[in-house]
Amino acid sequence: MLRLDRICASIFIVAFALQLPGETLLTFADELIAAILGMLAVADCLFNRAWKRYTLLWAIMSVVTFYAVYSLTWVHYNSPRAIVVDWIIQLKPFVPFIVFLAVKPVFSKAQLQTLRVIAIINAAASTILLFMPGYVIRAAVGHISVPGIVLLLSSVVYALSCGNDYRRGINPYIIVAMLCAGLMCTRSKYYGMFIIALFFSFMYSPGILRRISWRRYALLALLPLLVIIVGWSKFSYYFLTGNSNSYDPEVLESYARPVLYATGALIIADHIPFGSGLASFASWASIDPYSNIYHEYGISKVYGLSPERPWFICDAFYPSLAQFGIIGIILFAWFWIYIISLLKKLIRSNPVRYHLDFACGWIIIFFILIESIASTTFVKTEGMCAMMMLGLICAPALRIHRNEQFNEHSDNQQTNGK
Repeated sequence: MLRLDRICASIFIVAFALQLPGETLLTFADELIAAILGMLAVADCLFNRAWKRYTLLWAIMSVVTFYAVYSLTWVHYNSPRAIVVDWIIQLKPFVPFIVFLAVKPVFSKAQLQTLRVIAIINAAASTILLFMPGYVIRAAVGHISVPGIVLLLSSVVYALSCGNDYRRGINPYIIVAMLCAGLMCTRSKYYGMFIIALFFSFMYSPGILRRISWRRYALLALLPLLVIIVGWSKFSYYFLTGNSNSYDPEVLESYARPVLYATGALIIADHIPFGSGLASFASWASIDPYSNIYHEYGISKVYGLSPERPWFICDAFYPSLAQFGIIGIILFAWFWIYIISLLKKLIRSNPVRYHLDFACGWIIIFFILIESIASTTFVKTEGMCAMMMLGLICAPALRIHRNEQFNEHSDNQQTNGK
């Protein structure tokens, strides 16, 4: 029998260690990780006859393949090569989650110790980078937001590697230090994530909503308010006022990100129900060759979206969902609802044992959803690492679900027998 659990555990350790180098030195790391994990899934099916474990992977692969065929035969916005490249990009983040969900890798004590050490090293290196001049940060990792992301994920990895004994196993000062160091990245997205991470790490407890206390409800109501407050200035800058002091619809086309969102909405409305197809809009594959859709919707002369300067085309993940239309958006939402349902099964089955996993799972979900507003982290090395953690966290929920189905089937047989 092929032991994939040990291989997957080693892959996660390597992927976590490559978060900073993967930005500029090993830019192919995310594709390589996805390819290796995909091959492991195929090997598991061939040698261990585990086809059913990967039903979700085959389903998502079928959906993306359908969109590739749709892009090649119906909409014709880009070349076959670009469509194949985008097929790979769109599959990348789902492969790590599903493989780790299916394999359920178990880490040895030595591996957990290694993860804690790497988390501290990553956090220290990211903190040092944040003290460096801007040109050093750009040369090392490309953007100042990257050290903040690595610090956030390092805090989650550190917490998970300490085990389920939340009270005795985790040094809270290390987690707080990592999270606070990330504030130096000066990104509004991180400020919101900082508040959410602190809440789930130190304030959340199972059943908090069932405990009638006006203080707790006030605290929960304050959480989204704080996230909005800390992120409002950047939201206003990018989507409302820009460099001016008031909203002006006439200058909307001079800002790449709001143009992407506005045009994405138009594309969804014009291409019902399957969108504009792969490699057509707001994805890296739509840059080379340059997609015809930018000319069609009159945004090819916007700064950062032009053929000569396509720097901001791949600047946010959500606009790229226009490629998949209404159907794709519904499927994307279902995927996250499915993950949330797995987390609920965990916390309902054993609130004490899975308290930490539940909290870290929600931190990762919020991290990906918030980052996707103004970044494509979801399909990069950091996003791959986050999805591996999410699959690792949710894996026990599948066993719980199978046990529930088995018990329900047994009860039905007993009832029919009577």
